Amino acid sequence: MQNELRLDTLPDLPQRATIVEISTRLWQNDEVVALWLGGSLARGAGDLFSDIDFRVAVAPQDLAAWKTPHFVDIFASSPVVGQQLLTFGEHAFLHHLVLANGEILDFFVQSTTQQPGAEPRVILGCRDEDFAQLLVDEGQIAPGETRGEIEAAEVQRLLTMFWINTHKHRKVLHRGLDLMVNFGIDVETSLLLRLWYIEMSGKDCGELRRQTIHALTRTIRTLEQNAGDEVRGVVGEPTRDRQEIYHAIERNREMVSRLGRSLAQKYGFAYPADLEATVLRGWQDFIAAQ
Repeated sequence: MQNELRLDTLPDLPQRATIVEISTRLWQNDEVVALWLGGSLARGAGDLFSDIDFRVAVAPQDLAAWKTPHFVDIFASSPVVGQQLLTFGEHAFLHHLVLANGEILDFFVQSTTQQPGAEPRVILGCRDEDFAQLLVDEGQIAPGETRGEIEAAEVQRLLTMFWINTHKHRKVLHRGLDLMVNFGIDVETSLLLRLWYIEMSGKDCGELRRQTIHALTRTIRTLEQNAGDEVRGVVGEPTRDRQEIYHAIERNREMVSRLGRSLAQKYGFAYPADLEATVLRGWQDFIAAQ
């Protein structure tokens, strides 16, 4: 058990001054049972712009009051200029904060009845022996860093979803809603990058549009290292007029067709060739009628 506040293990980064100041103030409050760091700073992967991921544990009877903590006292040197409250069930919530010095701070508060999240952590202090054991014993896996095994049915589902959704571009363009096409292209591009990652790594990175910067880092590095120029060309495809919109749509389809057929052969599932043919035939008829 670490009754005293320990700050000697903090990384030598610009955020250190903020961490020391806030930790010192928090530890003066006897309601704080445990205090630790998570995120990239705890993993040793922090840099100049890393968020500060504070974790605070309090007794269940004290938890409600921490939904509206007195941030003016806690952040005296660099006040909070923006905040958002996110709730995680009945026993935990997160204050997503921006400080006046520009630093971003995730102030996560949980009840001591809840197990701490599985992540690397730097324990700054703990006043409760049982909870201290949880902090030491619970899994130390960085969230978002694991990659799933390839499931043929899931890859097949992604390809089917792509061709069904891309078929809808005709409808949107026919109605003159050209700007709306960008939303569909963004979804398609995310799916394309996922397929690309699967081909390159043999792992599934999951839905990219729901992931954080930290979770995306490995995926993006893999894509850049193996096909950086090509990937950037697809992601940065302009859509300023109809011709550029058509080109972006068709380029995504060409890439998905190539990747999809390769993955279908590799993982032993049926590529949705009839669906693709129907979509492409309908697209050619649409273009011819313009």
